[in-house]
Amino acid sequence: MLKIFWGVFLFFTVRNAPAQFTADSISAAAAKKYISFLAADNMGGRVNFSANQLEAAAYLAKQFNSFGLVPYPEYNNFYQPFFTSDHQKLPPFFTTDALHTDTLYNIVGILPGKSKAGEAIIFSAHYDHVEAAIPTLRSPVYNGANDNASGTTAVLLLADYFAKRHDNERTLVFCLFAAEELGLIGSRAFVRQVEADSIIAVINVEMIGMHNRSGKNKFFLTGSGKSTLEDILAKNLSGTPVAIHPEGADVASLFTRSDNYSFAKKGIVAHSIMCSDDNDPCYHKPCDDTKRIDFSHFITIIRGIAIACQTLVDGTDTPVWKQ
Repeated sequence: MLKIFWGVFLFFTVRNAPAQFTADSISAAAAKKYISFLAADNMGGRVNFSANQLEAAAYLAKQFNSFGLVPYPEYNNFYQPFFTSDHQKLPPFFTTDALHTDTLYNIVGILPGKSKAGEAIIFSAHYDHVEAAIPTLRSPVYNGANDNASGTTAVLLLADYFAKRHDNERTLVFCLFAAEELGLIGSRAFVRQVEADSIIAVINVEMIGMHNRSGKNKFFLTGSGKSTLEDILAKNLSGTPVAIHPEGADVASLFTRSDNYSFAKKGIVAHSIMCSDDNDPCYHKPCDDTKRIDFSHFITIIRGIAIACQTLVDGTDTPVWKQ
């Protein structure tokens, strides 16, 4: 289980970080590169059980490797197969070296911690998207740039950022889930592997490339009133270009509809950072394309997430559920 195995990675943590690597150095060019690859027409929307999704999975694993992350305990690579097209649940720690279109894969990498290696912060997003209700040869591609190549890109950039800083006292886990669009199946499978008391918080990133709900350079936190996490993030963002927009009433049940909820049901403080919602005019439509992304807002929010989460990463702050 998660809690038992963090310590085995301390051997791999000897890396030299740049003397100054601030959130401003998170690359806007890299953000555009990642989201443009993931949401390109030839990726076919990264639909579950497709060759395109496997291509996306291989790309994401390659990035994790390039950042110097290590696989999750008991896995020999970054791929975590969890479900097959004949509805077979694969057991935790099932490993494979070959990818198959009849299988779904989470992509998970670890950045081992230092003084608090037995405590973990999870950064997550789902990388799958949807297709036309009745696909045909002439069906348009649902590229899913905002939903959720934007969140996937954010997790990639955060992984690279914290790996380069190399000052994380807590262990960081970077999870990219498949099958969110099928009912949070990927995150539900991953949660079977963890011990809840070793996870300090889950920061799930969802639909941050547009801002119909939050306003520019702002995000909101789903289920914000349920824990003290928003208070911690707001404190760390004071004096920065990023602000937290009040969530308001959760009339669309956003807290329970993204991968954070799989963790929350196990008692782990877990919320989603979002900037747009179902009312975005291109939500689950072919027009959710890279050319619509507000890149100035997008990179500002990613840098803001890095700043907002710093005291979680360095072990200073620990969010709790409110009674």
